[in-house]
Amino acid sequence: MRYLICVLLLMPIFNGCNKSSNSVTPITNQTLSTQAVNDSIQYTFAIPKGVFGIHDTLSATLTAYNQSSKPETLLVSYSPYFYTWSLKNVGGITIMYGPIGADNSIAMIPLNPKQSIAMYSLHQAIADTSGAPVLAGPYVLQWNLNNRTTTLLSFPLNLTLQ
Repeated sequence: MRYLICVLLLMPIFNGCNKSSNSVTPITNQTLSTQAVNDSIQYTFAIPKGVFGIHDTLSATLTAYNQSSKPETLLVSYSPYFYTWSLKNVGGITIMYGPIGADNSIAMIPLNPKQSIAMYSLHQAIADTSGAPVLAGPYVLQWNLNNRTTTLLSFPLNLTLQ
């Protein structure tokens, strides 16, 4: 009798574990990107997902793709004179920014026709630069590129911290 009661109690549990009976919808958190073209170079700013946890590492990349049929040379430097990025809340207040400090070294990167390269990447713990806690909510991550071979390009992306 005990065995029968145990089986009767466990049947709904085992039944609920079947794939066909679960109706969980997967959460999609896809890559977000924005693009701009300047002098035959297509710049793409991308983040791996649109929702980050407040204790995650903020990741982003800026790539360049040579759309022309001739080689190009890009100037790249980890200096605020060449690029800046910022994370702002909906009120426009800057929560995080970079790069901090100036690196005067400049790299000349050849870019062959139809070739793509990652110019910059960002991997930084999410933390308010003022020391205040980062709150959950919507934010705008912006990358400004001014690498002296292009005019200023601005790439805003919306993301959410939770």
